[in-house]
Amino acid sequence: MSFTAELRAQNDDLFTEFWEHPFLRGLHDGTLGAEQVTHYVGQDHQYLNAFLRCYGHGITRSPDRAWVAWFNDQIRFLLEDEQHPHHVLCDAVGIRYDEVLQKELAPSAQAYVNHMESAAHDSLPVLLSALLPCVWTYIWAGTRAMTEEPPAADNPFRGWWEFYASPTCRLTLENFRSRIDQLAEEAGPAERARMAKAFTLGCRHEVRFWEMAWSLESWTSPRREPLPAA
Repeated sequence: MSFTAELRAQNDDLFTEFWEHPFLRGLHDGTLGAEQVTHYVGQDHQYLNAFLRCYGHGITRSPDRAWVAWFNDQIRFLLEDEQHPHHVLCDAVGIRYDEVLQKELAPSAQAYVNHMESAAHDSLPVLLSALLPCVWTYIWAGTRAMTEEPPAADNPFRGWWEFYASPTCRLTLENFRSRIDQLAEEAGPAERARMAKAFTLGCRHEVRFWEMAWSLESWTSPRREPLPAA
């Protein structure tokens, strides 16, 4: 079994939580509310900005030009292609993309970004292991849904599922896993342990990101009052 296959098996419970979360179920049956959609898109836009920065860290750690070229391709994909599912969601609830963008990350989203950026200061294998859950969970969920139980033709969110089930996305995941498997073969036991930990934490953060969007999480006190600005 490959290193990434082992990671997947060890974290199957978190993949199940991701799949069964009411936010994703709402995308699947077309009932997700406009508030949840707009909060998610605004937060995910900022999250993907952090993802881009992490790819920049990957370039600085790249051992050769082939790795630099691969990161360049991933950056281009995020900038040119991955805005499409955001636009699908915005169109579904009748709001412009530029109207949902947010400057401040919610607590759970900020924690996820902190996790990725911390991994970026470890090593290339640990960084990619921290980024892999985002790539894997979305593409796995999209592929599973479109294969087992496709969303209804009139589901306004169907384009979101079609994007992540596309051959391009599936190839991206295969390539991502292949590179991590290669790095794991070259890594020592301590580094592989850090890779595994980074992956598990990333999976947990993916579930928390759904919960953040579902609950409209923000920086509020227990009394639901805004916390004072720093």
